[in-house]
Amino acid sequence: MTPRIVVPTYNERDTIGPLLAELRARLGPAARILVVDDSSPDGTGARVRDVMARDPAVEMLTRPGKQGLASAYQTAFRRVLDEGREDCIVTLDADFSHDPRYVPVLLAAADTHDLVIGSRYVAGGGVDNWGLRRRVLSLGGNWYARRITGTPIRDLTAGLMCLRADFLRTVAFEGLRSKGYAFLIALKTLCHRRGARVAERPIRFVERRGGVSKLSANIVYEGLIEPWRIRFRRLP
Repeated sequence: MTPRIVVPTYNERDTIGPLLAELRARLGPAARILVVDDSSPDGTGARVRDVMARDPAVEMLTRPGKQGLASAYQTAFRRVLDEGREDCIVTLDADFSHDPRYVPVLLAAADTHDLVIGSRYVAGGGVDNWGLRRRVLSLGGNWYARRITGTPIRDLTAGLMCLRADFLRTVAFEGLRSKGYAFLIALKTLCHRRGARVAERPIRFVERRGGVSKLSANIVYEGLIEPWRIRFRRLP
Protein backbone atom coordinates (compact mmCIF):
# COMPACT_ATOMS: atom_id res chain seq x y z
CA MET A 1 0.00 0.00 0.00
CA THR A 2 1.24 3.50 -0.87
CA PRO A 3 0.49 5.75 2.12
CA ARG A 4 0.12 9.45 2.79
CA ILE A 5 0.90 10.24 6.41
CA VAL A 6 -1.18 13.05 7.92
CA VAL A 7 0.10 14.76 11.07
CA PRO A 8 -1.96 17.61 12.61
CA THR A 9 0.11 20.02 14.69
CA TYR A 10 -0.37 22.85 17.11
CA ASN A 11 2.63 23.84 19.22
CA GLU A 12 4.69 20.70 18.58
CA ARG A 13 8.06 22.34 17.88
CA ASP A 14 10.07 19.99 20.09
CA THR A 15 8.77 16.72 18.65
CA ILE A 16 7.84 17.34 15.02
CA GLY A 17 11.41 17.20 13.65
CA PRO A 18 12.32 13.89 15.34
CA LEU A 19 8.92 12.45 14.40
CA LEU A 20 9.38 13.26 10.72
CA ALA A 21 12.86 11.77 10.80
CA GLU A 22 11.62 8.53 12.35
CA LEU A 23 8.70 8.25 9.94
CA ARG A 24 11.11 8.64 7.05
CA ALA A 25 13.40 5.96 8.49
CA ARG A 26 10.47 3.57 8.93
CA LEU A 27 8.77 4.18 5.59
CA GLY A 28 11.58 4.91 3.17
CA PRO A 29 12.11 7.85 0.82
CA ALA A 30 8.96 7.50 -1.29
CA ALA A 31 6.26 7.93 1.37
CA ARG A 32 4.77 11.40 1.42
CA ILE A 33 3.99 13.18 4.69
CA LEU A 34 1.51 16.04 5.08
CA VAL A 35 1.73 18.21 8.19
CA VAL A 36 -1.37 20.31 8.88
CA ASP A 37 -0.29 23.18 11.12
CA ASP A 38 -2.69 25.72 12.59
CA SER A 39 -0.15 28.58 12.59
CA SER A 40 1.48 27.32 15.78
CA PRO A 41 2.93 30.30 17.66
CA ASP A 42 5.84 28.24 19.02
CA GLY A 43 7.57 27.89 15.66
CA THR A 44 6.40 24.41 14.69
CA GLY A 45 5.98 25.56 11.09
CA ALA A 46 9.60 26.73 10.90
CA ARG A 47 10.80 23.32 12.07
CA VAL A 48 8.73 21.64 9.37
CA ARG A 49 10.06 23.99 6.71
CA ASP A 50 13.60 23.06 7.76
CA VAL A 51 12.76 19.41 7.11
CA MET A 52 11.04 20.26 3.82
CA ALA A 53 14.24 21.90 2.56
CA ARG A 54 15.97 18.52 2.87
CA ASP A 55 13.05 16.19 2.16
CA PRO A 56 10.77 17.02 -0.80
CA ALA A 57 8.30 14.30 0.22
CA VAL A 58 7.34 16.33 3.30
CA GLU A 59 4.66 18.99 2.77
CA MET A 60 2.92 21.42 5.06
CA LEU A 61 -0.55 22.91 4.92
CA THR A 62 -0.61 26.05 7.08
CA ARG A 63 -3.99 27.25 8.27
CA PRO A 64 -4.80 30.72 9.66
CA GLY A 65 -5.15 30.07 13.38
CA LYS A 66 -6.24 27.21 15.57
CA GLN A 67 -9.18 25.46 13.88
CA GLY A 68 -9.05 22.12 15.65
CA LEU A 69 -8.40 18.44 15.07
CA ALA A 70 -11.57 17.59 13.17
CA SER A 71 -11.21 20.26 10.50
CA ALA A 72 -7.49 19.44 10.16
CA TYR A 73 -8.37 15.86 9.26
CA GLN A 74 -11.23 16.86 6.99
CA THR A 75 -9.04 19.32 5.10
CA ALA A 76 -6.19 16.83 4.78
CA PHE A 77 -8.44 13.96 3.67
CA ARG A 78 -9.98 16.09 0.93
CA ARG A 79 -6.58 17.22 -0.31
CA VAL A 80 -5.18 13.69 -0.45
CA LEU A 81 -8.27 12.26 -2.16
CA ASP A 82 -8.32 15.08 -4.72
CA GLU A 83 -4.68 14.42 -5.60
CA GLY A 84 -5.42 10.71 -5.97
CA ARG A 85 -1.81 9.54 -5.67
CA GLU A 86 -1.96 7.28 -2.59
CA ASP A 87 -3.76 4.06 -1.69
CA CYS A 88 -4.34 4.94 1.95
CA ILE A 89 -4.10 7.67 4.58
CA VAL A 90 -2.42 7.18 7.95
CA THR A 91 -3.13 9.60 10.79
CA LEU A 92 -1.07 9.99 13.93
CA ASP A 93 -0.24 12.53 16.62
CA ALA A 94 2.91 14.62 16.48
CA ASP A 95 4.00 14.06 20.09
CA PHE A 96 5.23 10.42 19.88
CA SER A 97 2.26 9.10 21.84
CA HIS A 98 1.81 7.05 18.65
CA ASP A 99 5.08 5.26 18.00
CA PRO A 100 5.95 5.36 14.26
CA ARG A 101 6.99 1.69 14.45
CA TYR A 102 3.30 0.77 14.33
CA VAL A 103 2.67 2.44 10.96
CA PRO A 104 4.01 -0.46 8.86
CA VAL A 105 1.80 -2.85 10.88
CA LEU A 106 -1.29 -0.82 10.01
CA LEU A 107 -0.27 -0.61 6.36
CA ALA A 108 0.10 -4.37 6.12
CA ALA A 109 -3.40 -4.88 7.55
CA ALA A 110 -4.84 -2.34 5.10
CA ASP A 111 -4.28 -4.84 2.29
CA THR A 112 -7.44 -6.61 3.49
CA HIS A 113 -9.22 -3.96 5.60
CA ASP A 114 -10.75 -0.55 4.92
CA LEU A 115 -10.05 0.89 8.37
CA VAL A 116 -7.18 -0.25 10.58
CA ILE A 117 -6.93 1.18 14.09
CA GLY A 118 -3.91 1.30 16.37
CA SER A 119 -5.81 0.19 19.45
CA ARG A 120 -4.97 0.51 23.13
CA TYR A 121 -7.89 -1.68 24.13
CA VAL A 122 -7.39 -5.01 22.38
CA ALA A 123 -5.20 -7.86 23.60
CA GLY A 124 -1.58 -6.76 23.61
CA GLY A 125 -2.38 -3.05 23.67
CA GLY A 126 -2.23 -0.58 26.54
CA VAL A 127 -1.09 2.79 27.82
CA ASP A 128 2.09 3.88 29.58
CA ASN A 129 2.72 6.75 32.00
CA TRP A 130 -0.92 7.59 32.64
CA GLY A 131 -2.37 8.18 36.08
CA LEU A 132 -5.48 6.40 37.32
CA ARG A 133 -7.79 9.32 36.50
CA ARG A 134 -6.67 9.45 32.85
CA ARG A 135 -6.97 5.67 32.47
CA VAL A 136 -10.47 5.62 33.90
CA LEU A 137 -11.51 8.59 31.77
CA SER A 138 -10.28 6.94 28.56
CA LEU A 139 -11.56 3.42 29.27
CA GLY A 140 -14.87 4.73 30.54
CA GLY A 141 -15.23 7.11 27.61
CA ASN A 142 -14.70 4.34 25.08
CA TRP A 143 -17.12 2.01 26.87
CA TYR A 144 -19.67 4.83 26.99
CA ALA A 145 -19.25 5.68 23.31
CA ARG A 146 -19.61 2.04 22.27
CA ARG A 147 -22.76 1.58 24.29
CA ILE A 148 -24.43 4.76 23.04
CA THR A 149 -23.45 4.57 19.36
CA GLY A 150 -23.61 0.80 19.00
CA THR A 151 -20.25 0.77 17.22
CA PRO A 152 -18.32 -2.41 18.14
CA ILE A 153 -14.84 -0.88 18.06
CA ARG A 154 -12.76 -1.13 21.22
CA ASP A 155 -10.80 2.10 20.77
CA LEU A 156 -13.22 4.62 19.28
CA THR A 157 -11.08 7.60 20.31
CA ALA A 158 -7.86 6.26 18.76
CA GLY A 159 -5.99 8.78 16.63
CA LEU A 160 -3.62 6.29 15.01
CA MET A 161 -5.50 4.96 11.98
CA CYS A 162 -5.06 3.80 8.42
CA LEU A 163 -7.94 4.41 5.99
CA ARG A 164 -8.03 3.03 2.47
CA ALA A 165 -8.52 5.89 0.04
CA ASP A 166 -10.99 3.97 -2.15
CA PHE A 167 -13.24 3.36 0.85
CA LEU A 168 -12.87 6.88 2.26
CA ARG A 169 -14.19 8.25 -1.04
CA THR A 170 -17.54 6.61 -0.20
CA VAL A 171 -17.70 8.24 3.24
CA ALA A 172 -19.19 11.72 3.67
CA PHE A 173 -16.62 12.71 6.29
CA GLU A 174 -16.93 16.40 5.43
CA GLY A 175 -20.52 16.33 6.65
CA LEU A 176 -19.49 15.39 10.19
CA ARG A 177 -19.94 18.28 12.60
CA SER A 178 -18.15 16.74 15.56
CA LYS A 179 -15.04 18.52 16.77
CA GLY A 180 -11.99 17.38 18.68
CA TYR A 181 -11.75 13.73 19.66
CA ALA A 182 -15.50 13.27 19.20
CA PHE A 183 -14.78 13.50 15.48
CA LEU A 184 -12.78 10.28 15.78
CA ILE A 185 -15.80 8.56 17.31
CA ALA A 186 -18.11 9.88 14.59
CA LEU A 187 -15.73 8.94 11.76
CA LYS A 188 -15.31 5.38 12.96
CA THR A 189 -19.06 5.04 13.48
CA LEU A 190 -19.72 6.32 9.97
CA CYS A 191 -17.18 3.88 8.52
CA HIS A 192 -18.77 1.00 10.43
CA ARG A 193 -22.25 1.95 9.21
CA ARG A 194 -20.89 2.07 5.66
CA GLY A 195 -19.79 -1.54 5.99
CA ALA A 196 -16.07 -0.99 6.46
CA ARG A 197 -13.85 -4.00 7.03
CA VAL A 198 -12.36 -2.93 10.37
CA ALA A 199 -9.30 -4.29 12.14
CA GLU A 200 -7.75 -3.21 15.43
CA ARG A 201 -4.04 -3.84 15.95
CA PRO A 202 -2.54 -3.52 19.45
CA ILE A 203 -0.28 -0.60 20.32
CA ARG A 204 1.30 0.79 23.45
CA PHE A 205 0.20 4.39 23.78
CA VAL A 206 2.80 6.51 25.56
CA GLU A 207 2.15 9.85 27.22
CA ARG A 208 3.48 12.67 25.05
CA ARG A 209 7.23 13.35 25.12
CA GLY A 210 6.91 17.10 25.25
CA GLY A 211 4.53 20.05 25.09
CA VAL A 212 1.13 20.31 26.74
CA SER A 213 -1.78 17.90 26.47
CA LYS A 214 -4.68 19.16 24.31
CA LEU A 215 -7.27 17.41 26.53
CA SER A 216 -9.66 19.98 28.00
CA ALA A 217 -12.98 20.18 29.79
CA ASN A 218 -14.68 21.10 26.50
CA ILE A 219 -13.30 17.97 24.84
CA VAL A 220 -14.55 15.80 27.70
CA TYR A 221 -17.97 17.47 27.57
CA GLU A 222 -18.26 16.92 23.82
CA GLY A 223 -17.30 13.31 24.37
CA LEU A 224 -20.31 12.92 26.64
CA ILE A 225 -22.80 14.68 24.37
CA GLU A 226 -21.68 13.70 20.87
CA PRO A 227 -22.32 9.93 21.13
CA TRP A 228 -26.01 10.68 21.71
CA ARG A 229 -26.11 12.97 18.67
CA ILE A 230 -24.42 10.26 16.62
CA ARG A 231 -26.88 7.64 17.85
CA PHE A 232 -29.99 9.55 16.88
CA ARG A 233 -28.67 11.43 13.85
CA ARG A 234 -28.68 10.09 10.34
CA LEU A 235 -25.01 10.32 9.57
CA PRO A 236 -24.09 11.63 6.09
